[in-house]
Amino acid sequence: MEKYLVTGACGFTGSHICDILSERGIPYRATDLASADKQWLPRNCEFVPSDLTDPASLKTVLKGITIVLHPAAIFDWSASEELLDAVNVQGMENLCSAAKEEGVKRLVSWSTSGVYGDQKFDRLPICEDYPVKPIDKYSISKHRQDKIALRFSQEEGLETTIIRPGIVYGPRSKYGAMQFFESFAMIPVVPIPVNFDVYKLGTVHVRDVAGAGIFVSTKPEAVGQIYAAVDSSDITIAGFWRHIAAAMNKPTIPIYLPPMLARTSGLIFADILDFISKNITHKKPVVEKDPIKFFPISLDVSNQKIRDLGYKFEYNDVRIGVIETIDWMRNEGMMDKTILQFLKENF
Repeated sequence: MEKYLVTGACGFTGSHICDILSERGIPYRATDLASADKQWLPRNCEFVPSDLTDPASLKTVLKGITIVLHPAAIFDWSASEELLDAVNVQGMENLCSAAKEEGVKRLVSWSTSGVYGDQKFDRLPICEDYPVKPIDKYSISKHRQDKIALRFSQEEGLETTIIRPGIVYGPRSKYGAMQFFESFAMIPVVPIPVNFDVYKLGTVHVRDVAGAGIFVSTKPEAVGQIYAAVDSSDITIAGFWRHIAAAMNKPTIPIYLPPMLARTSGLIFADILDFISKNITHKKPVVEKDPIKFFPISLDVSNQKIRDLGYKFEYNDVRIGVIETIDWMRNEGMMDKTILQFLKENF
Protein backbone atom coordinates (compact mmCIF):
# COMPACT_ATOMS: atom_id res chain seq x y z
CA MET A 1 0.00 0.00 0.00
CA GLU A 2 1.20 3.52 -0.80
CA LYS A 3 2.52 5.64 2.06
CA TYR A 4 2.54 9.41 1.78
CA LEU A 5 4.88 12.01 3.21
CA VAL A 6 3.35 15.44 3.85
CA THR A 7 5.90 18.26 4.09
CA GLY A 8 4.99 21.45 5.93
CA ALA A 9 2.41 19.33 7.74
CA CYS A 10 1.91 21.85 10.54
CA GLY A 11 1.10 24.66 8.13
CA PHE A 12 -2.08 25.91 6.49
CA THR A 13 -2.25 23.59 3.48
CA GLY A 14 -0.21 20.78 5.00
CA SER A 15 -2.49 20.32 8.01
CA HIS A 16 -5.54 20.05 5.75
CA ILE A 17 -3.77 17.44 3.62
CA CYS A 18 -3.16 15.45 6.79
CA ASP A 19 -6.84 15.79 7.72
CA ILE A 20 -7.99 14.40 4.38
CA LEU A 21 -5.51 11.50 4.45
CA SER A 22 -6.61 10.66 8.01
CA GLU A 23 -10.30 10.84 7.04
CA ARG A 24 -9.68 8.40 4.18
CA GLY A 25 -7.55 6.02 6.23
CA ILE A 26 -4.53 6.49 3.96
CA PRO A 27 -1.14 5.81 5.61
CA TYR A 28 1.07 8.88 5.83
CA ARG A 29 3.90 10.50 7.73
CA ALA A 30 3.83 14.18 8.64
CA THR A 31 6.99 16.26 8.65
CA ASP A 32 7.89 19.85 9.45
CA LEU A 33 10.51 21.68 11.44
CA ALA A 34 10.98 20.27 14.93
CA SER A 35 9.91 23.64 16.34
CA ALA A 36 6.68 23.85 14.31
CA ASP A 37 3.36 24.28 16.13
CA LYS A 38 1.59 20.90 15.91
CA GLN A 39 -1.84 22.06 17.12
CA TRP A 40 -3.59 21.31 13.81
CA LEU A 41 -2.12 17.85 13.23
CA PRO A 42 -4.59 14.95 13.54
CA ARG A 43 -4.28 13.05 16.80
CA ASN A 44 -1.89 10.10 16.79
CA CYS A 45 -0.46 10.88 13.35
CA GLU A 46 3.14 9.85 12.73
CA PHE A 47 5.34 12.94 12.92
CA VAL A 48 9.04 12.98 12.08
CA PRO A 49 10.83 16.36 11.98
CA SER A 50 12.96 17.40 9.03
CA ASP A 51 14.40 20.50 7.41
CA LEU A 52 14.41 21.19 3.66
CA THR A 53 17.82 22.82 4.03
CA ASP A 54 19.25 19.65 5.66
CA PRO A 55 19.56 16.81 3.09
CA ALA A 56 20.43 14.24 5.76
CA SER A 57 17.16 14.84 7.60
CA LEU A 58 15.23 14.42 4.35
CA LYS A 59 16.76 11.03 3.64
CA THR A 60 15.69 9.91 7.11
CA VAL A 61 12.09 11.10 6.81
CA LEU A 62 11.69 9.59 3.31
CA LYS A 63 12.40 6.01 4.43
CA GLY A 64 9.49 3.78 3.36
CA ILE A 65 7.67 6.58 1.51
CA THR A 66 6.23 6.08 -1.98
CA ILE A 67 4.48 9.44 -2.60
CA VAL A 68 5.53 12.90 -1.41
CA LEU A 69 3.07 15.78 -1.10
CA HIS A 70 5.13 18.96 -0.88
CA PRO A 71 3.30 22.16 0.11
CA ALA A 72 6.10 23.26 2.48
CA ALA A 73 7.52 26.67 1.59
CA ILE A 74 8.31 30.11 2.87
CA PHE A 75 5.22 32.17 2.04
CA ASP A 76 6.10 35.59 3.33
CA TRP A 77 5.94 38.73 1.20
CA SER A 78 8.65 40.30 3.35
CA ALA A 79 11.05 37.34 3.29
CA SER A 80 14.51 37.93 1.88
CA GLU A 81 15.53 36.50 -1.47
CA GLU A 82 18.20 34.49 0.37
CA LEU A 83 15.64 32.76 2.61
CA LEU A 84 13.24 32.10 -0.27
CA ASP A 85 16.08 30.62 -2.30
CA ALA A 86 17.32 28.45 0.56
CA VAL A 87 13.92 26.91 1.38
CA ASN A 88 11.73 27.14 -1.71
CA VAL A 89 14.39 26.60 -4.38
CA GLN A 90 17.38 24.77 -2.90
CA GLY A 91 15.02 22.97 -0.54
CA MET A 92 13.15 21.61 -3.56
CA GLU A 93 16.41 20.43 -5.09
CA ASN A 94 17.33 18.72 -1.82
CA LEU A 95 13.93 17.05 -1.49
CA CYS A 96 13.81 15.78 -5.08
CA SER A 97 17.36 14.43 -4.87
CA ALA A 98 16.63 12.63 -1.61
CA ALA A 99 13.32 11.30 -2.94
CA LYS A 100 15.03 9.88 -6.00
CA GLU A 101 17.74 8.23 -3.87
CA GLU A 102 15.17 6.69 -1.53
CA GLY A 103 13.07 5.24 -4.36
CA VAL A 104 10.03 7.52 -4.05
CA LYS A 105 7.61 7.00 -6.95
CA ARG A 106 5.68 10.28 -7.09
CA LEU A 107 6.05 13.86 -5.87
CA VAL A 108 3.40 16.58 -5.99
CA SER A 109 4.65 20.14 -5.56
CA TRP A 110 2.55 23.21 -4.74
CA SER A 111 3.22 26.36 -6.77
CA THR A 112 1.22 29.60 -7.13
CA SER A 113 -0.82 31.36 -9.79
CA GLY A 114 1.29 34.40 -8.94
CA VAL A 115 3.81 33.12 -11.50
CA TYR A 116 1.67 34.74 -14.25
CA GLY A 117 2.52 38.17 -12.84
CA ASP A 118 0.53 41.14 -14.07
CA GLN A 119 0.43 40.20 -17.74
CA LYS A 120 -2.57 41.21 -19.84
CA PHE A 121 -3.48 38.12 -21.87
CA ASP A 122 -5.45 38.38 -25.12
CA ARG A 123 -7.45 35.24 -24.29
CA LEU A 124 -8.99 34.43 -20.94
CA PRO A 125 -9.22 32.45 -18.77
CA ILE A 126 -5.54 31.73 -18.16
CA CYS A 127 -4.54 28.12 -18.86
CA GLU A 128 -1.57 26.13 -17.60
CA ASP A 129 0.36 26.49 -20.85
CA TYR A 130 0.26 30.30 -20.80
CA PRO A 131 3.63 32.07 -20.40
CA VAL A 132 4.72 32.96 -16.88
CA LYS A 133 6.35 36.21 -15.79
CA PRO A 134 6.54 36.44 -11.99
CA ILE A 135 7.09 39.92 -10.58
CA ASP A 136 7.45 39.32 -6.82
CA LYS A 137 10.14 37.49 -4.85
CA TYR A 138 7.86 34.69 -3.64
CA SER A 139 6.42 33.88 -7.08
CA ILE A 140 9.89 33.99 -8.62
CA SER A 141 11.07 31.41 -6.09
CA LYS A 142 8.05 29.18 -6.82
CA HIS A 143 8.69 29.42 -10.57
CA ARG A 144 12.26 28.26 -9.99
CA GLN A 145 10.87 25.47 -7.80
CA ASP A 146 8.52 24.44 -10.62
CA LYS A 147 11.43 24.15 -13.03
CA ILE A 148 13.26 21.83 -10.64
CA ALA A 149 10.18 19.62 -10.29
CA LEU A 150 9.74 19.37 -14.07
CA ARG A 151 13.44 18.67 -14.61
CA PHE A 152 13.36 15.76 -12.18
CA SER A 153 10.28 14.40 -13.95
CA GLN A 154 11.73 14.76 -17.45
CA GLU A 155 15.37 13.88 -16.82
CA GLU A 156 15.84 12.21 -13.43
CA GLY A 157 13.08 9.58 -13.34
CA LEU A 158 11.14 11.05 -10.41
CA GLU A 159 7.50 11.41 -11.43
CA THR A 160 6.32 14.87 -10.47
CA THR A 161 3.15 16.94 -10.78
CA ILE A 162 2.60 20.62 -9.97
CA ILE A 163 -0.50 22.14 -8.38
CA ARG A 164 -0.87 25.87 -9.05
CA PRO A 165 -3.45 27.37 -6.62
CA GLY A 166 -5.15 30.73 -6.95
CA ILE A 167 -6.08 32.85 -3.92
CA VAL A 168 -6.25 30.32 -1.08
CA TYR A 169 -8.58 30.91 1.87
CA GLY A 170 -10.14 28.85 4.62
CA PRO A 171 -9.87 27.91 8.31
CA ARG A 172 -6.39 28.02 9.89
CA SER A 173 -5.16 30.70 7.52
CA LYS A 174 -3.09 33.43 9.15
CA TYR A 175 -1.83 35.27 6.07
CA GLY A 176 -2.60 36.11 2.45
CA ALA A 177 -6.36 36.20 1.83
CA MET A 178 -6.97 36.06 5.59
CA GLN A 179 -5.77 39.67 5.78
CA PHE A 180 -9.00 40.71 4.02
CA PHE A 181 -11.07 38.80 6.57
CA GLU A 182 -9.18 40.19 9.56
CA SER A 183 -9.34 43.77 8.28
CA PHE A 184 -13.08 43.64 7.67
CA ALA A 185 -13.68 42.07 11.09
CA MET A 186 -12.31 45.22 12.76
CA ILE A 187 -14.36 47.85 10.91
CA PRO A 188 -18.09 48.66 11.26
CA VAL A 189 -18.75 49.14 7.52
CA VAL A 190 -17.03 47.34 4.64
CA PRO A 191 -16.17 49.52 1.61
CA ILE A 192 -16.85 47.82 -1.72
CA PRO A 193 -14.90 49.12 -4.76
CA VAL A 194 -17.74 48.70 -7.24
CA ASN A 195 -15.48 49.27 -10.25
CA PHE A 196 -13.48 46.20 -9.18
CA ASP A 197 -16.33 43.94 -10.31
CA VAL A 198 -14.31 43.35 -13.49
CA TYR A 199 -11.27 41.89 -11.71
CA LYS A 200 -11.49 38.12 -11.18
CA LEU A 201 -9.92 36.74 -8.02
CA GLY A 202 -9.35 33.04 -8.73
CA THR A 203 -10.30 31.82 -5.24
CA VAL A 204 -9.87 28.29 -3.93
CA HIS A 205 -10.67 26.78 -0.53
CA VAL A 206 -7.71 25.20 1.24
CA ARG A 207 -9.48 21.82 1.35
CA ASP A 208 -9.50 21.82 -2.45
CA VAL A 209 -5.86 22.87 -2.62
CA ALA A 210 -5.13 19.84 -0.45
CA GLY A 211 -7.61 17.51 -2.16
CA ALA A 212 -6.42 18.37 -5.65
CA GLY A 213 -2.86 17.42 -4.76
CA ILE A 214 -3.88 14.08 -3.29
CA PHE A 215 -6.07 13.43 -6.35
CA VAL A 216 -3.38 14.04 -8.98
CA SER A 217 -0.89 11.89 -7.04
CA THR A 218 -2.92 8.83 -8.05
CA LYS A 219 -3.19 9.66 -11.77
CA PRO A 220 -0.49 8.31 -14.14
CA GLU A 221 -1.53 10.84 -16.79
CA ALA A 222 -0.73 13.68 -14.37
CA VAL A 223 3.01 12.95 -14.39
CA GLY A 224 4.98 15.93 -15.68
CA GLN A 225 1.85 18.10 -15.75
CA ILE A 226 0.77 21.38 -14.13
CA TYR A 227 -2.79 21.82 -12.83
CA ALA A 228 -4.42 25.06 -11.78
CA ALA A 229 -6.52 24.81 -8.62
CA VAL A 230 -9.25 27.45 -8.51
CA ASP A 231 -12.96 27.07 -7.87
CA SER A 232 -15.70 27.72 -10.43
CA SER A 233 -17.33 30.62 -8.59
CA ASP A 234 -15.95 33.18 -11.08
CA ILE A 235 -15.79 35.65 -8.22
CA THR A 236 -14.44 39.19 -8.53
CA ILE A 237 -12.56 41.25 -5.94
CA ALA A 238 -15.69 43.29 -5.19
CA GLY A 239 -17.86 40.15 -5.05
CA PHE A 240 -15.50 38.42 -2.64
CA TRP A 241 -15.55 41.43 -0.33
CA ARG A 242 -19.37 41.47 -0.47
CA HIS A 243 -19.53 37.80 0.55
CA ILE A 244 -17.20 38.41 3.49
CA ALA A 245 -19.24 41.40 4.63
CA ALA A 246 -22.51 39.45 4.33
CA ALA A 247 -21.15 36.50 6.32
CA MET A 248 -19.98 38.93 9.01
CA ASN A 249 -23.38 40.67 9.02
CA LYS A 250 -21.73 43.99 8.23
CA PRO A 251 -23.18 46.77 6.11
CA THR A 252 -21.33 47.82 2.98
CA ILE A 253 -20.73 51.14 1.29
CA PRO A 254 -19.98 51.44 -2.44
CA ILE A 255 -16.86 53.37 -3.38
CA TYR A 256 -15.01 54.11 -6.59
CA LEU A 257 -11.30 53.33 -6.39
CA PRO A 258 -9.24 54.43 -9.43
CA PRO A 259 -7.13 51.32 -10.17
CA MET A 260 -3.78 52.92 -10.97
CA LEU A 261 -4.13 55.49 -8.20
CA ALA A 262 -4.90 52.68 -5.76
CA ARG A 263 -1.79 50.77 -6.81
CA THR A 264 0.50 53.81 -6.78
CA SER A 265 -0.70 55.12 -3.44
CA GLY A 266 -0.57 51.60 -2.02
CA LEU A 267 3.06 51.17 -3.08
CA ILE A 268 4.01 54.52 -1.55
CA PHE A 269 2.21 53.65 1.70
CA ALA A 270 3.93 50.23 1.74
CA ASP A 271 7.32 51.91 1.33
CA ILE A 272 6.60 54.18 4.31
CA LEU A 273 5.51 51.24 6.48
CA ASP A 274 8.54 49.22 5.37
CA PHE A 275 10.82 52.05 6.52
CA ILE A 276 9.00 52.24 9.87
CA SER A 277 9.21 48.46 10.21
CA LYS A 278 12.96 48.29 9.56
CA ASN A 279 13.97 51.33 11.56
CA ILE A 280 11.45 51.75 14.38
CA THR A 281 9.05 48.86 15.17
CA HIS A 282 11.22 45.98 13.89
CA LYS A 283 8.01 44.11 13.09
CA LYS A 284 6.58 42.93 9.79
CA PRO A 285 4.82 45.86 8.05
CA VAL A 286 1.03 45.61 8.11
CA VAL A 287 0.92 46.49 4.41
CA GLU A 288 3.55 44.77 2.25
CA LYS A 289 4.75 45.94 -1.13
CA ASP A 290 4.87 42.75 -3.19
CA PRO A 291 1.14 41.87 -3.15
CA ILE A 292 0.24 45.45 -4.10
CA LYS A 293 2.16 44.92 -7.34
CA PHE A 294 -0.73 42.66 -8.40
CA PHE A 295 -3.47 45.09 -7.38
CA PRO A 296 -5.73 45.23 -9.16
CA ILE A 297 -5.32 42.63 -11.91
CA SER A 298 -7.70 39.93 -13.03
CA LEU A 299 -6.58 36.48 -11.88
CA ASP A 300 -8.96 34.76 -14.29
CA VAL A 301 -7.62 31.20 -14.21
CA SER A 302 -9.24 28.12 -15.75
CA ASN A 303 -9.76 24.93 -13.73
CA GLN A 304 -10.85 22.99 -16.82
CA LYS A 305 -7.73 20.82 -16.96
CA ILE A 306 -8.06 19.37 -13.46
CA ARG A 307 -11.82 18.96 -13.87
CA ASP A 308 -11.21 17.06 -17.11
CA LEU A 309 -8.91 14.78 -15.12
CA GLY A 310 -11.89 14.03 -12.88
CA TYR A 311 -11.37 16.17 -9.80
CA LYS A 312 -14.60 17.36 -8.16
CA PHE A 313 -14.28 20.47 -6.03
CA GLU A 314 -15.52 20.24 -2.46
CA TYR A 315 -16.03 24.02 -2.27
CA ASN A 316 -16.99 25.10 -5.77
CA ASP A 317 -19.15 27.92 -4.37
CA VAL A 318 -16.97 30.47 -2.60
CA ARG A 319 -19.88 31.66 -0.44
CA ILE A 320 -20.02 28.39 1.48
CA GLY A 321 -16.30 28.48 2.16
CA VAL A 322 -16.42 32.11 3.28
CA ILE A 323 -19.16 31.37 5.81
CA GLU A 324 -17.20 28.40 7.15
CA THR A 325 -14.03 30.48 7.42
CA ILE A 326 -15.78 33.22 9.40
CA ASP A 327 -17.37 30.64 11.71
CA TRP A 328 -13.84 29.38 12.41
CA MET A 329 -12.67 32.93 13.07
CA ARG A 330 -15.46 33.39 15.61
CA ASN A 331 -14.47 30.19 17.39
CA GLU A 332 -10.86 31.39 17.48
CA GLY A 333 -11.83 34.80 18.87
CA MET A 334 -10.56 36.53 15.75
CA MET A 335 -13.77 38.51 15.26
CA ASP A 336 -13.31 40.36 18.55
CA LYS A 337 -10.10 42.24 17.78
CA THR A 338 -10.40 46.03 17.67
CA ILE A 339 -8.43 48.48 15.57
CA LEU A 340 -6.73 49.73 18.75
CA GLN A 341 -5.57 46.20 19.63
CA PHE A 342 -4.32 45.74 16.08
CA LEU A 343 -2.29 48.95 16.24
CA LYS A 344 -0.78 47.99 19.61
CA GLU A 345 0.30 44.62 18.21
CA ASN A 346 1.85 46.02 15.06
CA PHE A 347 3.30 49.39 16.03
